Amino acid sequence: MASNNIEALRPHTDPEFSYVSFTDRSFADFDAFSKQWDLTRKEMVGNGSFTTQLNPQPSLFLGDIAVCTGNSENTMVDKRGQSFTFSSHWTVVMKKSAGDWKVLRAHNSLDPFSNPMLVHAVKSKVLQTGALAFIVGGALCSLLSYLVLG
Repeated sequence: MASNNIEALRPHTDPEFSYVSFTDRSFADFDAFSKQWDLTRKEMVGNGSFTTQLNPQPSLFLGDIAVCTGNSENTMVDKRGQSFTFSSHWTVVMKKSAGDWKVLRAHNSLDPFSNPMLVHAVKSKVLQTGALAFIVGGALCSLLSYLVLG
């Protein structure tokens, strides 16, 4: 992930691989996931960086299926140099095939109310809207004063 080489994961995925991202997007195969990863990485991270520290819990093994869960501490520096730190929770279902464990299904979630990227974007929009309202309000007050006081 840090090196932006999502293709390095491909050999470790099952042919029936699917994924649900923290943005609630579902991907039915690795190709769709990889394509969106590239687009999102360029749009959000650009020349910035993304690092993650995985904190797994003990896995549950049921024959040739393993259910792995945990959380991660993530840091993203976006293309503008703004740094965001956030936690996420994940679940990965692994399937043993031909002696190798492969990722069958993965899910990553993020608390939408404490998402630092969203909070930053909302604050920016509130400030932009407030500044615009102030400018427009001032212009209208000036215009009304001119028209009334003449």
